[in-house]
Amino acid sequence: MSIQSKILNFMLKKYVKDVQPPVEERSYIEARKMMNQEGYVDQNSSLGSKLLQKLIFNKSKSSIDIKEIYLSETRTLHFINKNSDKEKCILYLHGGGYVAGSPETHQNMLITLAKLSSIQIFAIDYSLSPESNFPKAIDETISSYNALLERGFKNENIYLGGDSAGGNLTLVSTLKLQELNQKLPSKLFLLSPWTDLTGEGRSIKENSKSDPYLSYDNWLNTSLSMQKTVKEWYAPNQDYKNPLISPVFAKYSNYPKTLIQVSDIEILYSDSLDLESKIKDGNNEVTLSVYSNLPHVWQIFGFLPEAKQALKEIAYFLKN
Repeated sequence: MSIQSKILNFMLKKYVKDVQPPVEERSYIEARKMMNQEGYVDQNSSLGSKLLQKLIFNKSKSSIDIKEIYLSETRTLHFINKNSDKEKCILYLHGGGYVAGSPETHQNMLITLAKLSSIQIFAIDYSLSPESNFPKAIDETISSYNALLERGFKNENIYLGGDSAGGNLTLVSTLKLQELNQKLPSKLFLLSPWTDLTGEGRSIKENSKSDPYLSYDNWLNTSLSMQKTVKEWYAPNQDYKNPLISPVFAKYSNYPKTLIQVSDIEILYSDSLDLESKIKDGNNEVTLSVYSNLPHVWQIFGFLPEAKQALKEIAYFLKN
């Protein structure tokens, strides 16, 4: 565990976890403010919060070109430079609990991944909840994937990846492609994927205190908060064990080669452990890479040595 991660965990707990509103008052607006999303900048945030946001979200200078395009009807950021492989691409799905985030909030991480992998990246700005609900984001991902095929990319040269809710969206969109009898992307990479949306994953109870920012110290409040996100905003009046909502309940057969990265102190730890088991049960190739004492989706914190290590691992996985 690096000194940088120790300091980061302390700051996240102090300036995010310990100042969040009670569950009954929590709104998706808080998540959008925390991620410094356009139109939701919190002018009243503390100096500590502003420092964190500056470190994470201020755009880095880079040789990677970022262009706004559309895949089908979905706004997309395209990351590419002269060294990018012209035949391969990544379709990236950002996290944010299905209620927050954008390609812009993840652009620094994606710039680094595009450099390390020499693979161009298409990061889609899928519709968020509660303005849109399940299965809109899945439909937009499928349409974006098909748009890449129409651009001339072969399915074996398309890689799908995402973090947290974006990891969920990566899994369920691939399951949906199978349901539609379409050719699948050849590899998936998942960063702390949210795979159990019932609010009953065992790490919620085991890791609510250790998770630096994604939880409440009281695990019951953590569970209620997760259920609120799903039941009120993302997928009202649904069966939350539906594999296209909670892919931990899916059966996996003839599934793409998958890399999962997760930290052992986060509330979604068991989501990854159980997913690995389910994918293995179907005789599919899966690698689970567990990092120690790091916050949820630490890969986005570019100043961490562990973030660079994780992104190098993803690049190696995609290139080999």
